Amino acid sequence: MVRLLLRFGEEIVDQPIVSEIILELKVPINIITALVNSKGGEVLAEVPQEAMDKVVAALRKRGATVSLPKLIEVETEKCISCGSCVSLCPVEAITLDNELSVVFSKEKCVGSTCSACVDACPVKAIKSVKQNNHELINSRLKGVTGKKR
Repeated sequence: MVRLLLRFGEEIVDQPIVSEIILELKVPINIITALVNSKGGEVLAEVPQEAMDKVVAALRKRGATVSLPKLIEVETEKCISCGSCVSLCPVEAITLDNELSVVFSKEKCVGSTCSACVDACPVKAIKSVKQNNHELINSRLKGVTGKKR
């Protein structure tokens, strides 16, 4: 599965774009988080790797902006295991083990759509980093239409 960050502007936010794509392409789309209102929206979703190009093309055709979300990276050598990040994580991607050391789960993390832990870390051991956007750029080169950022 590939995580995609979808952005919908005010002019299209009221349309059932994700539902239409699920039905049209018969591809499961797992919505991880969503923040949507009448002014626009941002959705973090997972799609199967093999269907990514088709889904990205369909989203862009309908006016959505698609990118890869930033990921959270933990520099374990800098971490002092203070636990400041643990209590703030809404998806329990950061926990304490039996030895009270911080444990980070990339699979659970929602990345840049949250980033609460980045600001909470007193020693700046947690950073928000860009993913390699080469797959989405390659999709554009293959003739994928829609908005580019």
